[in-house]
Amino acid sequence: MNTDTFLNYFVIFLWLSYFPISLVQVRAFFRNRKGFVNTNLARIHNDPTITFQIMTRSAQASDVVQRGIESVINSCKEASYSDYNITVVTENPKDLNYVTGANVMVVPKDYKTKNSAIRKARALEYAVEQRQKAGNDKGDKTSRWIFHMDEESVVTSHTVLSLLASIREKRGLISEGPIAYPYKIWDANRLTMLAESVRPFQCYECVTQMKHPPAIHMHGSNLLVREDVEDSVGWDNGETVAEDQLFGFKVYEKYGNIFGWHGGLLLEQPPLTLADHFRQRKRWIKGTLENLKYLPRKMKTRIYLRISSFWLGFLSALASTILYVVWSWPSTVQVLDWIGSRLGIGFKIPIPPSSASNLPVLTPTKIWSGLMALSSGKGISIPPNQLMYTMASTVIGLSLIFTFVIWLVGTQVGLSYNLKNVKLTKSKRFSLHFQQLLFSPFVGLIETYPALVGLLEYTLLSRKKDDFHIVRK
Repeated sequence: MNTDTFLNYFVIFLWLSYFPISLVQVRAFFRNRKGFVNTNLARIHNDPTITFQIMTRSAQASDVVQRGIESVINSCKEASYSDYNITVVTENPKDLNYVTGANVMVVPKDYKTKNSAIRKARALEYAVEQRQKAGNDKGDKTSRWIFHMDEESVVTSHTVLSLLASIREKRGLISEGPIAYPYKIWDANRLTMLAESVRPFQCYECVTQMKHPPAIHMHGSNLLVREDVEDSVGWDNGETVAEDQLFGFKVYEKYGNIFGWHGGLLLEQPPLTLADHFRQRKRWIKGTLENLKYLPRKMKTRIYLRISSFWLGFLSALASTILYVVWSWPSTVQVLDWIGSRLGIGFKIPIPPSSASNLPVLTPTKIWSGLMALSSGKGISIPPNQLMYTMASTVIGLSLIFTFVIWLVGTQVGLSYNLKNVKLTKSKRFSLHFQQLLFSPFVGLIETYPALVGLLEYTLLSRKKDDFHIVRK
């Protein structure tokens, strides 16, 4: 076996490593697609009290916090819902005079929690303590709820009606819904915008996680919690930047399965730069690794498998990109030559000898040719001594195609969710979907590479924590 053939074998193995993840995603999609976005928008006036809580380092740093406040006010008005309040939890004292339409709660610089909560968890715990000091721990707390939003979150009337329906129908004392990312897509780097299309499709698995806890990952926004549950568990659960995941486990540990899926769609935005995208994804993986010391062995095993999907996802994306280029290069050259002949240009692009013919895999072209031959009734003549080899090649080839197709379809589904609330011409919408298709292999790389770096930094370089970085909104 020469070096080229060995490398191709290895690349195929890496590509196939994503096959189990593809199966999980397909199963989650078909299992949860019906209730993924809530459709019960009936307005029945038996209203609980909901606090829309927006977390920010500084509302003055961007216009997104005020945008979120206005979205709550407008959406509640559209839904004819008035028994709500809005609280902005910030670390900037100047926000007291800047924010309008909401209560402002400033976290003091010297505030510390008993268990050394940091960053967002520290601010969340401060909000819990202030509610209790203000006397909110009295009365019927079972009729009061907290809806968690990030600073860029935008609420719609669908969100409000879905929250009310979820509470009315007792779908869970802690529940989540899907998130789409339509805002500021023209301000964002095109690759980060396209990479955000991965998340809505993957979130079908979130439904399974929330309905069959403990959830190994959980959103910190679009999170609805009954106030007494949040106050009794709190956010002071240790030093972590993945406070949402750890909070979810602590709730499960104390109350068992009180989880659910409210199905209210929340709108947010992608990171605006590749650097912010990289830091965000890397922070997620490091936060998960930090939480392992607080979690039981069974949950750790599930998380280890989840983490392996990140670094294998990067290697698989890299492998699929390599094979995509290698296998499609001769066809690409033919297309370029055809275009050149029409334009009177001779590209004279060399076609290197391909080692794909020596691989134990049928390429998409070979499989298509075989299927066409079978459907035409001509049949395919296979020598007996090559039958097992051909069958194995077909299985591997179809598995590679399945993995790649699920990735392509998943990103297209995610993009359609992200663009659903964006006013676009048909040609512009088609252009973005075409770009999503064209750049899908590279989207896989930038989506999983930060997780691989975070894993290596945490395990090999002893860089457990990063300096806090404020993502530009």
